[in-house]
Amino acid sequence: MKKSLVIALIMVLAMAGIASAEVKFGGEMTVEYAIDTDKEGPAGKGYVDAPLLLKATAEEEGVWNVDAELKVNGVKADEDDERAVKLGKWSMNLTDELFVADLWGGGLEKTEVKTPLEFVKAGKKGEADKAKLRVTSDIAGYVDLTLDYQPDEVVIFAEKALDDVTVGGAVKKDLTDEPWRVAGHVGYTYGDLTLTGEVGMDTKEEEDNIFAGGKVAYELNEKITLNGKATYSAANLDDEWLAEAGAVYTEDLFKVGGTLTLADDLDEKESKVTYKVAADVTYRSNEDVAFDDLFDDYDTLTGYAAYAEGAYTTAAKWEDDNEPLMEATLKGAGLVVPDMVWVYGEFAYASDKDADIEQDFEFIDGQEPESVADEVTLLVQDYFKVKAEGTVKPVDKVKVIPAVSYSKWNELTGDKNAKDLSKMDLSTAVTYELSASSEVGVSYTSTQYKFTESQEGDDEPKDNFAKVWFTTKF
Repeated sequence: MKKSLVIALIMVLAMAGIASAEVKFGGEMTVEYAIDTDKEGPAGKGYVDAPLLLKATAEEEGVWNVDAELKVNGVKADEDDERAVKLGKWSMNLTDELFVADLWGGGLEKTEVKTPLEFVKAGKKGEADKAKLRVTSDIAGYVDLTLDYQPDEVVIFAEKALDDVTVGGAVKKDLTDEPWRVAGHVGYTYGDLTLTGEVGMDTKEEEDNIFAGGKVAYELNEKITLNGKATYSAANLDDEWLAEAGAVYTEDLFKVGGTLTLADDLDEKESKVTYKVAADVTYRSNEDVAFDDLFDDYDTLTGYAAYAEGAYTTAAKWEDDNEPLMEATLKGAGLVVPDMVWVYGEFAYASDKDADIEQDFEFIDGQEPESVADEVTLLVQDYFKVKAEGTVKPVDKVKVIPAVSYSKWNELTGDKNAKDLSKMDLSTAVTYELSASSEVGVSYTSTQYKFTESQEGDDEPKDNFAKVWFTTKF
């Protein structure tokens, strides 16, 4: 499969050259040397990594284009990895007056296509070993049609706007099985009010296979938006009834939102309806950066920003859900010394004696003790995480990036158990900008896990390593 895709890409690029289309090449190269200071020896054990990423783009403007990545590494990832050259993310596009066709894979993600209440969805990711095809057309102005295909699955969406009313439908078919999933939807817009309804069925079950829902959005004014949603899935599907209401208030420098969600597991008559109340607020000192991008590249901020979110969910009082869940997240970032020092901080907290959390806790492969297994559950009773990071530019072209994070869990359960788990990460990196596209750097990272009441083994996993690297983009 991969070989055929590579050949197809080469053929397209070759045809592009024959057609005198412009082919652009670029990429990224990194040479990295890591020293594992936990290994025996006076200086630890060193590892070399030299990945090269090549990118090629060819196009005939407004007609077609091809983008492809080729990953090359002279160093094996492991003893079983004999491939030094691999196809990375790739995509092809063909644009015609009647249709647009996209073909992609290698882990590349594109926009997800779905019905208004998401009862029918087509994935957005082209897997590494599979190609994904999407064809869209307005059928000469009659109807907007989208066909999404990947091996063993096809999804078709159709939609038509008729003045203030929009009607549509979707069909999803597993090509290896008989069942169909179908849905129809209608939307109506009246001024600042939009109403949407959707209904459908999944034929994998002969009865109790209906789903339905509706949602509303209303722009009260330029600053306030109100929204609501209700969905139902029958017994042989998700067997759930859900209702949600929310509001968002936006000013130039801050945004506030809140939701109330009611969920009922219809399959379990003894379970209680759960209520979730959530609220969030975002603040920025100026409008240089969009609300959604404030914390992605905090060292580009020209002021400061803050974010807070809190949520409370009642318990269903059934089986393993007998305690309420409380969650909180705080983030802050900003410029401390103009053009020199930026800081970022994060705090997360969750408390629920019988809920679990699966993030931010990956034990180091090959480290003792065996009691800390891969397949485990981390209970979130009094779970919390704190993180602090800074970026300092003492002189032109030089960055110093110190960071520290600490996470704590109350209990780990699974085949083996442990209590009072914690993880500490300390790191420092120094980079020097050789040019606008190249840098060298050195870093040191120390990770330490601690726990009590393990069933076997007293060793606590740790991982300490240093890195030196050079990277350039071209």
